[in-house]
Amino acid sequence: MDKKSLFLGILCIGIAFGLMMKQSAQLRENMSTAQNKTATVNTNELPQNAQHKMLAIPSSVDDIGIEVRETQKDNLEEHVFDHQQFVILENDEICVRFNSVGAGIQDIKLKKYPAVRGQEAPFVFNENVRLPALALSFGAVDQFLLTDYEIVSHTTNGVIFRKTMKNGIVVEREYRLAQHEIPYVLTAQVRFTNPTEKTYDLENIFVGLGSFPATPSDVLGDYLNFGYYDGRKAHFIRANDFCAKSGFLGMGKEPAKNQITGDDKIVWGSVKNQFFTGVFTPKIPGCGFVAMPNGVVDAAYGKMSDSVVGSVKLAVGRIDPGIVKTIDADFYVGPKDYVLLDRLGQEQDLVMQFGIFGFVSKLLLLLMKGIYALFGNWGVTIIILTLIVKLLLWPLTTAQVRSSRKMSKLQEPLKKIKEKYRDNPQKLQTETLKLFRDNRVNPAAGCLPIFIQIPIFVGLYFMLRTTAEMRFAPFLWIPDLSLPDTIAHLGNFPLNILPLIMGVSMVWQMKVMPTPSVDGAQKWVFKIMPIIFLIFCYNFPSALVLYWTIQNLLTIAQQIILNRKNDDALLINDPDGINAKSGSSVKRKKV
Repeated sequence: MDKKSLFLGILCIGIAFGLMMKQSAQLRENMSTAQNKTATVNTNELPQNAQHKMLAIPSSVDDIGIEVRETQKDNLEEHVFDHQQFVILENDEICVRFNSVGAGIQDIKLKKYPAVRGQEAPFVFNENVRLPALALSFGAVDQFLLTDYEIVSHTTNGVIFRKTMKNGIVVEREYRLAQHEIPYVLTAQVRFTNPTEKTYDLENIFVGLGSFPATPSDVLGDYLNFGYYDGRKAHFIRANDFCAKSGFLGMGKEPAKNQITGDDKIVWGSVKNQFFTGVFTPKIPGCGFVAMPNGVVDAAYGKMSDSVVGSVKLAVGRIDPGIVKTIDADFYVGPKDYVLLDRLGQEQDLVMQFGIFGFVSKLLLLLMKGIYALFGNWGVTIIILTLIVKLLLWPLTTAQVRSSRKMSKLQEPLKKIKEKYRDNPQKLQTETLKLFRDNRVNPAAGCLPIFIQIPIFVGLYFMLRTTAEMRFAPFLWIPDLSLPDTIAHLGNFPLNILPLIMGVSMVWQMKVMPTPSVDGAQKWVFKIMPIIFLIFCYNFPSALVLYWTIQNLLTIAQQIILNRKNDDALLINDPDGINAKSGSSVKRKKV
């Protein structure tokens, strides 16, 4: 092994170990934060330019005649309003609490999803956030109409709020629990009635979408974001996108952002975290958005926001005398369940962020749901899924093993061909191809199963990271398949058992697999590969590490079975005597 290979190997291991330590520290910090608090809006922690963005009601609101009441900051922190009333709508899955101040959704309890593993208290959307979800803002995103609405009617599955503006425009807000197979959907309607003799132009309004807290297992904040679909592609603005960027050697340096805006077409807008989402789908697409951080994003590079809040801009326009204008929308608040989101009908399943191999993720998820319906345990489901995938790839893997074995036997003839024709590249290529052809060896055959495994592994990676099914799913000693299986800490270093088992399985697999090359550099790569995989996967969700471990064990079993079979002797058509043994030439056996 040369010094260059040694240096590169040590560098790769060092980078991987540094990444592992950084992720371990971030994961432990996230776990500690999740145990002590939920995501809360704290206006004192927002950047100076973003102070009161969510709640301030500037005097410009009076220009369109909206009657507002100033509220002291201290009262906002305590959710105290003079005439605050709450109205509750619920079904078997959700409990929605509306606030008469703002006529929006104060919070939503997801009854069947606990907030903390082992406790009964449900997960709550928009918990402890001052701004009600679906609150309205007129003219600008910081002009939310946080004022008292009258409760006109309240039934078991619906509620209507009403507010008369100073200019006489009547705003009515009606909510109903959807009466169909998706119990997480609310229908929302805003009605603007003009009983006056004047024409008013409300131009645009903003609808706030609420907020979800971060999850401990989403170390990099990949799924803590605001998203929207423009009819062609889904876009996502992550919490990290608001953070300052240090750049590289001064290039690409960016300050922290208070907000990110756009005037795109909005078929739907979403806020979400790793396992839950709120998707707002207006009947008539919106015309813009505003996304803001909900937490600290100051000059500390890399400091992630607690969550992301977003608003969708909708066009209202002119309201002539005697005219009623309505805005209708559906609002899904619930788990990131691909099947349910797909039924919404307008590509809302893109909220899952399955990545480039999304079609593979969807197929695997549907297969897993079918397996889970039979066995009732997600760990067992992953093992059976791995077995099914392995059986489907068995013929290709068998071809790969046989190709590797033949390539191993051909190393000596290849070496002699290279020595004989080292000064004649064209003849060298011709003889090499002839040797492969005569022995029916395809050097690319060994790569095919790997190329097929890549989309399966990547698709499974994104699917297992973001589906609500993995949250708090136990298996054997693992309490939560969405997290590493940490059983203890050695100082600040987590002790994860399953990745160690995976690393051992990889070493074992390397030993039983045939090696087609005796090149020293390649041997070194094979030796350090288990170490690099162990380090990179050390803080992966247990579900993914479980899949990879079972995959390794099944590959070992397959290799042992194939090694016990007596393949036909490799007979080489070698007219030049390159592979002659004991003075006799070897001829290829006809099949």
